[in-house]
Amino acid sequence: MKKKVIGILPFGILCDPEKRDTYTLVNNYIKRVQEAGCIPVCLAPVDGRLTQEQLEMCDGFVAQGGTQMWPYHFQVIDHAYNTGKKYLGICLGMQLIHRYYAMRKMVADMGLEGDVLENIMDLFYNKAVGHDLLHAVEGHWLIEHDPLQQGKDAAKHDVDVVPGTVLNRLLGRTKARAASFHHWRVEDPVEALTVNAWATDGTGTIEGLDNGSNILGVQFHPEVDDMLPEIFKFLTE
Repeated sequence: MKKKVIGILPFGILCDPEKRDTYTLVNNYIKRVQEAGCIPVCLAPVDGRLTQEQLEMCDGFVAQGGTQMWPYHFQVIDHAYNTGKKYLGICLGMQLIHRYYAMRKMVADMGLEGDVLENIMDLFYNKAVGHDLLHAVEGHWLIEHDPLQQGKDAAKHDVDVVPGTVLNRLLGRTKARAASFHHWRVEDPVEALTVNAWATDGTGTIEGLDNGSNILGVQFHPEVDDMLPEIFKFLTE
């Protein structure tokens, strides 16, 4: 069987005169995709955007964690939405699922005409709509975040997996232990999305979302070690 090509989205620092424009890919994401039996490739944007050819060459996508969403993030999830290709979003990548679906609904509710993706990006970047879709959460940025994820065991916590969800099917259980490195969370996802996991620490933090088929997100970081390989096997289905 031909191996699937999985495009990994870097996190970007753009429009910053001090740091210059940079894209960063964390090695652990590459390792987990390869261990799942896929071919990992870096999707390198130009000025924050990808070409249609780059999107079409991939059989699926992984959106890694980061600090800011750029046009290429929305391009990838829109492509997955329209083609049925697998999309796995981690941390920021899960928050992107929430923002994309919520803003698709906004575009429809506002009766905007034309290309849905361009309308979403116009609202988000030019009109600053949708930036209030994430909320701060205390206690989940548990250790100093660094590329090697040092101290990852100290950042691990229990997660309740919702029975009957995509994540439950992949893991085959209703409990997981995972590492968190975030200080934002999703609240009130739209009806098109299913909550597939919750934190057990009393904060009410949503730890996973999916659309019931090809789009899956987790707020925690399964890439930090090889303890949750089932999540990356999602890309091969």
